[in-house]
Amino acid sequence: MLRLSWLISMGISLFGVMIIEHFFTLKADETGASGNLGALGIALVIPFFLLSIFTTFRYFTERARHAKDTIFRTFWLMLGVGLTAFLFYYAVQFKDEIYIQLGGSTAEPSSVIYGYPLLNEYTNKIFINFYTFGFVHALAGILGGLFEIMKPARIVEENSIHSLEDEQIRK
Repeated sequence: MLRLSWLISMGISLFGVMIIEHFFTLKADETGASGNLGALGIALVIPFFLLSIFTTFRYFTERARHAKDTIFRTFWLMLGVGLTAFLFYYAVQFKDEIYIQLGGSTAEPSSVIYGYPLLNEYTNKIFINFYTFGFVHALAGILGGLFEIMKPARIVEENSIHSLEDEQIRK
């Protein structure tokens, strides 16, 4: 059931991210009105996005809990780190391409977005796109797996401390 809820929450939030990326972001040759219409879409997608991040964390915590082989867990953890690095690299490349199309960042006087806030109607897709979506979820999955891997060591330590205390009390 957790897997199904994870897939549904990922699908809904990815759909919202794609809508914001494609319909609420203007191209460099289009003229924007005042304000950022994408803020409305962002406000509607944020609860689903946060829910999918939490569900991803929880799903990978459970997957790591049920994985019996440490080599298998390590392999998946390293694969997640590689995926995170891959997505981060492409997110940065995507951002650079958008800034090139706009003629520079918000601080450069020659750019289309000079003087605009960092998140505006032209740059919505820099921050809200498939790469950042995947990066954040891959990071949540890694953190969920690490949380579960580190958790048993703490429980074993606490149990051994309590058993040592119990032995000292008996003596």
